[in-house]
Amino acid sequence: MLDYLKYTVSTVILAATTAGLWIGGVYVWLGLGVLLGVLGLDAFLKPDHSIRDQRYPWLYDAVVAFNMALGFALICQYAYLVGQDHFVTTSSAVGAFVTMMFVQFVVTAPALHEMFHRENTGLRWYGRIGQVLIFDPWREITHVVTHHMAVATPYDPDYARRGDTLYGHLFRTFRKQIVESYHLEKTMWTKRGRAWWDPRNGWVQRAAMLVGFTAILLACGGAYGALLAIGVCLLGPRLFLEVFNYCQHYGLVTGTPGRFEKRHTWNHLTPFVRILALEITNHAGHHEDSYKPFYGLVPDPTGPKQPQFLMCVLLAFVPPLWFMMIRPLLKHWDEHYATQQERELARAENLRAGWVDERIDQSSRFTLPPMAMAR
Repeated sequence: MLDYLKYTVSTVILAATTAGLWIGGVYVWLGLGVLLGVLGLDAFLKPDHSIRDQRYPWLYDAVVAFNMALGFALICQYAYLVGQDHFVTTSSAVGAFVTMMFVQFVVTAPALHEMFHRENTGLRWYGRIGQVLIFDPWREITHVVTHHMAVATPYDPDYARRGDTLYGHLFRTFRKQIVESYHLEKTMWTKRGRAWWDPRNGWVQRAAMLVGFTAILLACGGAYGALLAIGVCLLGPRLFLEVFNYCQHYGLVTGTPGRFEKRHTWNHLTPFVRILALEITNHAGHHEDSYKPFYGLVPDPTGPKQPQFLMCVLLAFVPPLWFMMIRPLLKHWDEHYATQQERELARAENLRAGWVDERIDQSSRFTLPPMAMAR
C-alpha cells in the first residue's frame, strides 16, 4: 500500500499551498517551502530503482485525477484571492505568484502529461482538458507526434543540441512548436476536406477549451485575477516544461532516427523526483512505450543519468555552469553509450558547438560529487 500512498505527496503540497494562500501574509510561501523541502531532502537520497506495486492500478489513477482537479481548484482560488485584493503587501503578492508558478509546474503538469498519453479515452480527454493549466491546449500535438518520433534529432522541437543555451532553446522551441502544430493540424483538416474553422477540427475544440478556461478565471477573479492566473500558467508550468525538456534530452544524438533506444535520454531516478514527476524522469521507460502508465515504468539503472533534477534545472539558468556540468557527462556518453555512428554524429555536434574534439580543459571542468555521478 505504501507505493500508492507515495503519490499523495503531491496532494499534501497542493493542500499546503491552498492553506497558505488562504491565510495570506508570509504563509503564502508555505506550499513552496514544503516543495523545496521535499526536493532538498531528495538531493541526499540514493537512486530508487524499485518497481511499483500494480495490483490496484485504479488507486494510482484516482490520486492523479484528484490532484489535477486540485490544480484546477488552486488556480481558480488564486484568481479569486487576487481579485479580492487578498494579498495586501507586495511581498505576499510576489510570494503567492512564485509559489503558484512552481507548485503548478511540479504537481499538476506531470498529471496532465500522464493523462493525455493514456489509451483510455476518458483519461486522455481529461489530460487534454488539463492542458489549459499550462495555457497551451495544443502542447500535446507536437509532443505526442513529433517529439516521440524524432527524439534526439534536430527535427524534434523539444530537443536542445550541444552548445544550445536554455534561453536560445526557449526561443527556438516555442517558435518550432507553433509552426509544427499548425502544420500537423492543417494537414488533418485539409485531408478531411474541412474548412479551417470547422468545429470538428481539433484546434477549434482546443481553442474553445482555452476560451472557456479564461472565462472561468474572469468569473473568479475579474480581469486582474485572470491576468495573474494566466501569468502563473505561462511563466510556471508552461515555461518550466521546456526547461525540463532542455535538460532531459540535452546533446544526445541518435543513429537510429525514429527508433528510440534507452541511451537516447537522460534519467533522474531519485525517490521524490520520481514520485512528484509521476515517473516522467524515469524517462527511458516512458519513451520505450509512451502509452504505458507511470506505475508500469521500469527504471533503467544502467542508462545515462544526470545529477539530481533540481540541481540540473537551477544550473540550466546559468549557461556557463550548465556547460561545466553537462560536457563531462556528454563525453562519458560518447565513450560508453554511443554507437560508432553516433560517435561520429557527436563529433560533428561538438565541432558545431565549438567543443572541438570535446577536449575539456581541466581548468573548466566541473567536478560532480561522487553521488551525482553515481546517479
